[in-house]
Formats: sequence, C-alpha cells, structure tokens
Amino acid sequence: MGGRRPTGRFFILLMLVIGVVLFAVMNLFRPGEVRYDIVRSGSSSDTRRVQAVIMRNEKVVSMDSGGTINYVAQEGSMMAEGDVIAYIYSAGYSASQLQALEKVRSDIRAYHLSILGTIIDTRLDRLEANVHYLALQLKSLVNRRSSGNLLNLEAQLTDAMNARQTYLSQNQREDVTLTTLYETESKRESLISSWRSVETASADGIVSFYLDDCEAFLSPDNTANITLDSLRSVLQGRSVSDTGSRLTTNIYRLVDPGRWYVYILTDDGSFNPVTNQSFWFQMEGFEDVVYDATVVSSVKSGNTVMTLLQIDDPLGPMLNQRSGDATISTDLTGLRVPRGAIYRENGQTGVYVYDGAGGTFIPVIVLSTDDEGVLISTEYDTALYVGSYVRVK
Repeated sequence: MGGRRPTGRFFILLMLVIGVVLFAVMNLFRPGEVRYDIVRSGSSSDTRRVQAVIMRNEKVVSMDSGGTINYVAQEGSMMAEGDVIAYIYSAGYSASQLQALEKVRSDIRAYHLSILGTIIDTRLDRLEANVHYLALQLKSLVNRRSSGNLLNLEAQLTDAMNARQTYLSQNQREDVTLTTLYETESKRESLISSWRSVETASADGIVSFYLDDCEAFLSPDNTANITLDSLRSVLQGRSVSDTGSRLTTNIYRLVDPGRWYVYILTDDGSFNPVTNQSFWFQMEGFEDVVYDATVVSSVKSGNTVMTLLQIDDPLGPMLNQRSGDATISTDLTGLRVPRGAIYRENGQTGVYVYDGAGGTFIPVIVLSTDDEGVLISTEYDTALYVGSYVRVK
C-alpha cells in the first residue's frame, strides 16, 4: 500500500520543531540577553615609562665630627673584608703633630751626624738615600704624576724610616741632648698612635664616599616604613631622613654589589604586576645598561601603582644614582577574553565561567588591555582555561 505524501502542514510543523531546537541551543549559550565567548590563549608586550627610586643594601660608616680622615681606598673600588679604607684621627690630632714628629727626627739625624764628625757611615748613607727615594715616589703618586699602589708605597716608606731610625738609635753616643731628642720622639710617636685608628671594610663590597642622607631610610630593612609619599619626596629632592647627630659625620658607605632594589611608580591604574613577574629595567640617561628585574610586591593607591623590583645584576653606574625616569618592559602570556567579560564582584576582578547554570565567578589578574581584548591570568586554572566559555556583557 503506497505511503501518504507529506502535506504542507507537515512541513510547517517540521520547521517549527527545528526553530524550537535552534532557539534552545542558542539560549544554551545566551541565557536571556547574556552571551558567552570562548577563552583563547594570548600574548603581548608591555613597555612603559615610570619614575624610579633606587634602594641599595649598603652600610653607612660615621666618625666623630671633630676628627680628621685620610682616605686610602679609591671611589667605587671593590673591597674585600679587612681591606683598609681610611685612617681616622681623633679631634686632638692635627697635621702639625706629624710635622713636629718629623722635625724631631730631623734634629736627631742632624745632631747624630754632627757628633759623628768626619766618620764615614756608608750604611747610614744607604738608609738615608732609600728614605729619600721612597719619599719622592710617594709625592709623585699623590700628585698623580705616576701610578702605583699607595698602600704598598706608604708601607715601604714607613719601613725605610723605621730602619733608619733604628740604626741611629743603636749607634747613638752617650749624650744628654741626643737622649732628650729620643725621648721627645718617642712621646710624639705614642701621641700620634693614640689619635689614629684604621678603618677597614667590615665585609666584601663597593666603597663610595658620595652620600645623599637617604641611605638609612631607603634600606631593605626599612621597607615597612617606605610609603608612596616618601618616594615622591625623594623624587622631588626633599629629605626623608633624620639628619642624625651633629656629633658624628657619615664618611663612606659599603655597598652590596650583587642585590639591589628599585621602587617604580606609575599613574596607570591598569598596570597590574604580579609577584615574581620579570621585567627589563632601564634608567634614563643610562640607555646602554639593561637590568633583569623581578617583582617583589605591588601596592595600588588611587590610580598610582607602587611596585618594588629586585635586581641581582651588578650595580654598575647605579652606585651613585638615587632616582629619575626609567623604562620597564616585559613579554606577557596568558588567557585572552573580550573586554566585556571582565566583572567586579565584592572588590575582586574576575570573569563568569559557563557552568550550565548562572556561571561561576573566577578571580583573575588583568595583565594588559588592547584592541584584541583583555589578557588575564588566574590561579584557578582548573576552572578557567583555553577553550572554556566566559560570560560577556
């Protein structure tokens, strides 16, 4: 028996069924007036100008304000623990004391030669010649007419003078005048020794004699007290430190060359660095030096973002740089979603991931925003990943 031919009503019913199915499927991904979009992988680069304040791990050394210092080390030189940096003379010392000592020694030599009369003493002549030669070498080095090691030359001259003086002492005649001169020399030597102390490096580091009074405040041990306002004060050249006691004077700093820090400030509220994120840091005016930096922390105050970077590259020219304009840059990778997928709920930024019902809110960090959408990252990678769907406004 032949089948019945479909009628027009059948086709109308079939179209209605198909329409209902399509409507249901569309509503699956657009409940009400809300639509969903797929999450994709994404990447971008971020370069921005910032204001920078440098914080070094450095120890500042001071002395009594009435003292006198004689620097031995060179500015910016690498010191090993125990290396001599300077000689410090207390308040009672003056250069005239050393001159007076040399005057007594000169009188001893002159008187000794006078009582020796015409006796020829070749050993004394050699000792005198050696002292004279080393003294000329030291003078030439101090006046920068020659190069060499100041410490070694000073030690050689001291040894030569002691050898001459010892020889004269051992060959002195019984003479009241000569005995008095030797007693005077001994007293002056003891006095000068009591006034002088040797300043040595307490650890390995770079020595610098340039200080800006920010060293104590801008210290890794003081980060809890460093605020946005204090960093702005540094950028504007205002003091942020207690001037300290007038009884002491800061004389040098010993700087750890291997690890230092930079605070960066930006008024771009969309800048959201995350802990351990890597950046390239470049200070304006030092474009030939680029440092690898890692985010330690980041705090947002209004539209200003204050971020602390850690740098383990050698300090180089940043030894005496405190603040200025800089550039940071980085390559970013993450998840890309449309701009309309970003929501704010209870003070958190996040997206709604489709779960078959109303959607689950997942907190995210916005890395960057451009014409292609928003680049985000999240700790909840089991709920938000490439291929999942997010609600779009």
